[in-house]
Amino acid sequence: MEELIKGIADQMRTAIEIGQSASLTAPEHEIRNVLVIGLGGSAFGGEITKNYTAGELKVPFEIVRDYTVPAYVSEHTLLICSSYSGNTEETLSMLEAAMPHNPKVVCITSGGKLKDIATEKGYDHIVIPGGYPPRSAAALSIIQQLFALKGLNLIGEFEADLQEALQVVDSFEDHENARLIAQELHQKVPVLYTAPDYESVAIRWRQQIEENSKHIAFHHVIPEMNHNELVGWKNPVGILEDTIAIVLRSDRMHERTLIRMDICIDIFGDHSETVIEVTPHGDSHLAQLFSFMHMGDWVSLYLAELNEEAPTPVDVIDFLKGELAKHK
Repeated sequence: MEELIKGIADQMRTAIEIGQSASLTAPEHEIRNVLVIGLGGSAFGGEITKNYTAGELKVPFEIVRDYTVPAYVSEHTLLICSSYSGNTEETLSMLEAAMPHNPKVVCITSGGKLKDIATEKGYDHIVIPGGYPPRSAAALSIIQQLFALKGLNLIGEFEADLQEALQVVDSFEDHENARLIAQELHQKVPVLYTAPDYESVAIRWRQQIEENSKHIAFHHVIPEMNHNELVGWKNPVGILEDTIAIVLRSDRMHERTLIRMDICIDIFGDHSETVIEVTPHGDSHLAQLFSFMHMGDWVSLYLAELNEEAPTPVDVIDFLKGELAKHK
């Protein structure tokens, strides 16, 4: 896993080359909504894309992780099918359910059944390199989604922001801080907080800590948690003694959200020995998202070392898939 995390910048360069050469057919109907279907690491790319494009995209953008698709799917839907392996059963089920509604389909995959279906049905598809654990191929998925949205005239230029994101990842030197954060998280339950337009990276931290470190984690967003979860920090004390708050904050966030974060940090401090604040590198929203994402990947790796866990295997997920295969 360490080599995979080190190689993210090279993966981004590869993804940019693929995206620049991708050829998409024009939709037959006006696109009125975008739906990403996928699970796990394959769905995560949609979270970054949704956060980054929210200020520009003029149509709703949603992500569904299930077996069925919403009733609103129609010929006016851009359906982005994201399955790194191409064999994710839920994604294939959602695509099958969507087919009768004739959406504009773009498949992003390394192969498998999804590629076969795309070829058979004549769907646009972008093939990305295989061989990675799906969570380690996030940059490939994110970048293809951005190029797909631009290629279908749903967003404008983003390449300058992407180049800044690449530079931020390529020049990463915060290993000492990542190790210190991992040490603070060891034998604690991390609860991640950020703003809604950065929720994707809180999801990433949570998922990477869970998969790489084999360590439970939770996340929520501010201001929504101020209306419910904030009260939950009071009791029960036995759990809170083992809980640590991590606040992912950026000066790009809404000024009222930043004030709320300051107040929340004081409240967290009344119930937890340590509250960690993490800020990103970069100026653009996209660069900061990648900065947060990359830092979280390293934290999860160093926490895996402290937990004496191999970060790459996910035996319990493999077991689950094996058991599900018995019930087809």
